[in-house]
Amino acid sequence: MRKQFIAFIALVLIVVGATGSIQAQVKIGYINSSDLLAQMPERDSLQAVFDKERQGISKRMEELQVEYNNKLDTYVNQRDSLSDFVRKTKETELTDIKNRIDAYNQTAGQELQKRQSELLQPLFNKVQKAIKEVAEENKFTYILDVSTGVALYYPEGDTTLDVMPLVKAKLGIK
Repeated sequence: MRKQFIAFIALVLIVVGATGSIQAQVKIGYINSSDLLAQMPERDSLQAVFDKERQGISKRMEELQVEYNNKLDTYVNQRDSLSDFVRKTKETELTDIKNRIDAYNQTAGQELQKRQSELLQPLFNKVQKAIKEVAEENKFTYILDVSTGVALYYPEGDTTLDVMPLVKAKLGIK
C-alpha cells in the first residue's frame, strides 16, 4: 500500500513537473533526515541512555547463559553416573533454562526497539516541526527525504534544493 502511495505521489510530481504553467508554482526540496538526526546534539545523550539500558539487558542475558553453561557442564560430567529419573529431570531443567534464555532474548529485543523509539520520538517530532517551518517559510511544495529512498531524483552536488542547512539552522545545529 505504501509503495503504491509513493508511486502515486511520484506520478503526480512527474505530471506536475511536465506541466509548464504549474511547474513555476512547485518547489521541491530534499533532506537526508538520517544525517540530520546523527548531527543533533541531543542524540548523544539519548544514545547514552539507550546504551546503558541495553548493557543492563546484555548483562542479564550473560548471567542466564552462564547459568545454563554451568548446569550443562555439570550434567555432561555426571550424565553417565545419574539414574534415568535424575538424568531426565536435569535434561528438563536444561531445556527450561534454554527456553527462558530464548524468550528473554526475544522479549528483550522487542523492548529495546520499543525503548529506542520512545527515546527518539521527541527528536523526530522536533525535526518534523523544523522541516515544516522551513517548508512554510521558504514556500516548498514538497520536501523529500532521501534517506528513506522516497526521492525519485535529486541532483547530486546541487545544494540549491537541499534544505538541510535551513533545517539545521532552525534547530541551532552548526
